Amino acid sequence: MQKEKIKVAWICHFSNIKVREKLPLSKMRISNFLRTILRKAKFKYGDFAPWVNNLIKEFEKFEDVELHIIAPHVGLKRKRFDFEMNGIYYHFFKSENDNIYTLIINKLGLNKKSKYTKNRKQINEIVAAIKPDIVNLIGAENIYYSISVLDIENIPIYVSLQTIANNPRLKQFGIGSDFEREIEFKIHQKEKYFGCTGRLYHDLLLNNNPNAIIFKMFFPIQHPPKIEKNIRKEFDFVFYAARVVKNKGIEDTLDALALVKKEKPSVKLNVIGYCPKKYKQLLIKRIEALDLKDNVVFHDYFPLHEDMFRQVLKSKFAVVPGITAIINGTVIEPILLGLPVVTYKTSGTPYLNREKECVLLAEIGDIEGLANNMLKLMNDENYAQMLVSNAKEFVTRTFNNTTSAKRLVEDYKAVIAHYHDGTPIPKELLFDLNEFPIY
Repeated sequence: MQKEKIKVAWICHFSNIKVREKLPLSKMRISNFLRTILRKAKFKYGDFAPWVNNLIKEFEKFEDVELHIIAPHVGLKRKRFDFEMNGIYYHFFKSENDNIYTLIINKLGLNKKSKYTKNRKQINEIVAAIKPDIVNLIGAENIYYSISVLDIENIPIYVSLQTIANNPRLKQFGIGSDFEREIEFKIHQKEKYFGCTGRLYHDLLLNNNPNAIIFKMFFPIQHPPKIEKNIRKEFDFVFYAARVVKNKGIEDTLDALALVKKEKPSVKLNVIGYCPKKYKQLLIKRIEALDLKDNVVFHDYFPLHEDMFRQVLKSKFAVVPGITAIINGTVIEPILLGLPVVTYKTSGTPYLNREKECVLLAEIGDIEGLANNMLKLMNDENYAQMLVSNAKEFVTRTFNNTTSAKRLVEDYKAVIAHYHDGTPIPKELLFDLNEFPIY
């Protein structure tokens, strides 16, 4: 008989300022000295994986769940550090790739296929001590921690799909290694229960595992904090991402901006996010070739999301044409900030327009279409505001964090009952292809 209170273990990777205040963290002086020598960017602690952080906030409210979070954290001075905060139990461990030796051999290209033996051992020891009713793996593609579930037996495992490394489009952009795809494939084949956010991942998963049971799942989104409304608009468009890389669509954005400039010579783009040095040099050359030197400004990654959102609000519109994501957070967040959005038609973004037009979509790679949509916003203020109004209403209602978290708990309970007793899973919890037609 199922207990009223279920014990859940997440295996994931995230950071936030409250957690960092609890953890014994290194100042990374030696590591950053070596990073300077190796011409790598200095490490700075900051928030990441906002969907995990937002999910934690919701789970703090639940009395029917005992949540344990198992995660690596860079810079941890100890092998393990455990603590409880707001009813959540945290189990952080020092990842085996978090050391100076690994930094050097990775730079030299000598460690292409780590088995993550120590990580696996640590994670599995923690799981064995917790004795959870269910394990939720958040991100099978992150093999430095996801590889551990290959060892877990006799506990149901629910895999939340953040992305899929075996996505041919990722391979097209050189994202991920063959080893990462190999491990992800093994996880997809071994496990039975999955949470999915869009048709593309649904289809890719079934290709890897035809017997998979797939739940409809939305990650809680980052709701921007209340920020002063009188921020001066310095830019027309903002492009932002944690990492400014090719698959986020930055090159297509610049090419589209060059077309927009023919009609709007003074158009301004604000690019926000960490950009690897070599790639930034390539982008600067592209900007010069497109005669956009006076039209583009770069800002580095902001460790605190509040500061990042304040910077985003300095623009009138958002252009975030991600190529590989389904529904990226950088599409949702500007909507909540009141910015009209131009993006690409991925396998997920048309979902935003299923009731009313909320975002402007162009086919992936259609630079002219992207530019025309940018001009639509610049030329018609009323139309832009109509999009914002439609989008805000739909996103607030559809991507409700409390609802998403409660549904995830329902998924857990259904998986536990199905795993142990063969109880049929309620149809309303499963991924519905009718909601996500082929785009």
